[in-house]
Amino acid sequence: MAGSMRALLFLIAAAYAQDPYRVAGDHYHLQFENAWVRATRVTYGPHEQAPVHNHPPTPTTVYVYVSNGGVMRFHHVTGEHVAGFTFDRRAVKAGGIRFAHGAPETHSVEYLGDLPTEYVRIELRTDPKDRPTRDVRLPPATMDASKTGAETQFENGQIRIVRVMCAAGEKCPAAALPYVDVVMSGERRGEARWSPPPAEGPLELVRIELKTPPIQP
Repeated sequence: MAGSMRALLFLIAAAYAQDPYRVAGDHYHLQFENAWVRATRVTYGPHEQAPVHNHPPTPTTVYVYVSNGGVMRFHHVTGEHVAGFTFDRRAVKAGGIRFAHGAPETHSVEYLGDLPTEYVRIELRTDPKDRPTRDVRLPPATMDASKTGAETQFENGQIRIVRVMCAAGEKCPAAALPYVDVVMSGERRGEARWSPPPAEGPLELVRIELKTPPIQP
């Protein structure tokens, strides 16, 4: 019994030591979390590094790139099909989006870019209906800033990814489903918000609408 307790305490301590919000708090900034999602704002300065940390499994994850970013190098300690390997994430453009499986990983990070970079990591805790077999990568989209509107860029059984433009002095479109808004313009650029009331433009948003309920623990 004592041995089992020691093993449990060791596992808890190891998990605590690899929590990205603790060991890499300069880079991982928790915005909010609830039964549906966990939203994290991730920032790196030129050539900064993050020590070994762990990302637990989630059904799927959406990455919204708030700014341009250079190559990001991941040194994987654990992870499905990646343990012991080093991979380079290619450069990204502001407004780009990636929708991926939420496989558990433990890794350290090197940012190789010469300019700061920022993205929002949205871990979805909802039923992954029609989960893609491969990552979905969406390019930046241009909308007319003088017109209020919403354009669906991707949809499956779990989520709908919508580009939202709110013209100056006009209310942003509302959504009937629970959702996350990522602000892509103005002073609050990079902020993730849970089902906020419609804001007033000028404002550009990436909206992730959630079509399925949370998975019961």
